[in-house]
Amino acid sequence: MEIIEKLLRLWRGPVEEPAGRKRRSVKPSEITYGIDDKPPAYVVWVAAIQHVLLASVTTIFPLLVLEAAHASHQTVLEVMSGSLLALGFGTILLCLKSQDLGSSSLMPAAFSGVYFTVTVVAAKQGGLPLVAGMTIFAGLVQLLIGYGVQRLRPFLPTEIAGFAMLMSGLTLGVIGFNLMTGVSAAIDTMNPSMGTGALLGVACLLVMIALYVWGVARLRLYVILIVLAGGYAAGAALGLVPFNEVKSASLFIEPPMPKPSWPTFAVDLMLPFAIAAIATSLRAIGDFTSMQKINDSRWQRADMGSIRRGLISNGIGMMIGGALGSVGLSTSSSSVGLSVTTGVTSRSVGFATGVVFIVLAFLPAVHELIILAPRPVFGAALVFTSCFIIVNGMQAMVSRLMDARRTLVISVGLLLSFSRFLFPAFYQSAPDYLQPAVASPLVVGLIGALLLNLVFRIGIKKSVTIVVAPGADALTKLEKFAEHQGGVWGARRDVIDRAVRAMIETSECLDLLIEPGTSAKVTMTFDEFWLDVLVEYEGKPLITSAAAPSAEELFADESQLTRLGAIMIRRQATKLTTDTDGAMQRIHLGFEH
Repeated sequence: MEIIEKLLRLWRGPVEEPAGRKRRSVKPSEITYGIDDKPPAYVVWVAAIQHVLLASVTTIFPLLVLEAAHASHQTVLEVMSGSLLALGFGTILLCLKSQDLGSSSLMPAAFSGVYFTVTVVAAKQGGLPLVAGMTIFAGLVQLLIGYGVQRLRPFLPTEIAGFAMLMSGLTLGVIGFNLMTGVSAAIDTMNPSMGTGALLGVACLLVMIALYVWGVARLRLYVILIVLAGGYAAGAALGLVPFNEVKSASLFIEPPMPKPSWPTFAVDLMLPFAIAAIATSLRAIGDFTSMQKINDSRWQRADMGSIRRGLISNGIGMMIGGALGSVGLSTSSSSVGLSVTTGVTSRSVGFATGVVFIVLAFLPAVHELIILAPRPVFGAALVFTSCFIIVNGMQAMVSRLMDARRTLVISVGLLLSFSRFLFPAFYQSAPDYLQPAVASPLVVGLIGALLLNLVFRIGIKKSVTIVVAPGADALTKLEKFAEHQGGVWGARRDVIDRAVRAMIETSECLDLLIEPGTSAKVTMTFDEFWLDVLVEYEGKPLITSAAAPSAEELFADESQLTRLGAIMIRRQATKLTTDTDGAMQRIHLGFEH
């Protein structure tokens, strides 16, 4: 019966792609236009406008900083134009695909709320020159983080990247809910009757859901734009758009030029801005990872090369923004959600988005209209797009085996994040230099998870060994051993499953090869890219180069089962080799991770 079962397995072949073949990214079915696709021009520009509209919500940050600096109306116009230029240049840099710059994906820029608190402090302390100087300093810090992020890979495992995605989505959803309803914390209470703005936001959200679920496939490409345009018109009709504030704005302005005053720096603000740069980099890593995952149905791990180039590009964009008098910018999580919602992730859209930002920089009347758009409408869009980021984050986290340590890392990170949602006053009482680290639930939870992951790495061995004797118990022992270590290392489930099958086949071969009365030593060694299994025993060598035995050979000589076993092992392992060390025979199994 055992021989017949092995023959059937050999005939059926593997149920997955043979190990060892170089994996290429495969565009998921829900993505209409992938990273390198060239959508029609109207799709590109409509998608670009949607990204610009979502990013325009974050223009509230430079406006509040300008207010703290008591800037004049003319200065506000100049700085806002410079800020939009910075978003344009930053977006183009982030979307590049080269050896040195760009995340190689659709990644529009937006102003980051992580920098808000410390930037307001800088504005009050030294005015706009100090804001510009400290923004340039933060960009330099992020540039250095980008160059060193490859060495940080062991400290940024996939489950933490997934946690960053999840918290980005939850944070966006909460911000969106706040814009829709005006509720800013768990302790706030709603009025018995919802206001006109809240009702408009709820209506927009319901329309988006209906269009996405029941609308035709091509309608999904424009669902955000349709609802934003319709919501804007409805808001204007309901008196929620103060058009009187843009009557005095001119349609065109001269190209905004940096002021002759040089940026200034403050030593006491370097630590807070450095913390903000680190926190923003962690969030950006989550956004980059999200874009990689939604564009590849075979996604396995974060591409650190792309992340490195993306962080470098963002650092350069920050420094350009500082030179133009703007505030800190980063990746846009809402744009990530929009990309997966519409199914358009082409980098062409990113370049078009950058161009739109640059054009708007010279049209103050137009970008003031965007700034004055009804907040409940934008809130509905953020709530809608956040749903897709949340799901992708969950999928990334559960793609790895989780032991007690990793479970605690994610659980504690989630609890810290939710505590920031529920008890904002507690974190707001922290010293100014710690405010960047506790400014948002994402940053609080992510820093906690990273620190705990760093501590829990103590005592984790890269290599572990087990001794097994041939027999039925060996199969169960090996399976438990591999699954336990896979959880400790955070290995991918499919790789551990493949290793278990190969080790079971090897153990069955050992029944015929090992010296009676002796045991075999099995050693597993792991890094993020490779899983090695070394089997050492006394006995006959495993023949790996022979052809598959015929049925007649198998029935005539039971020892021919090892030839069949070697073929079954090769179907699971990326690499299979054997050698001899004195009286010991060694079988090497390698699995690409």
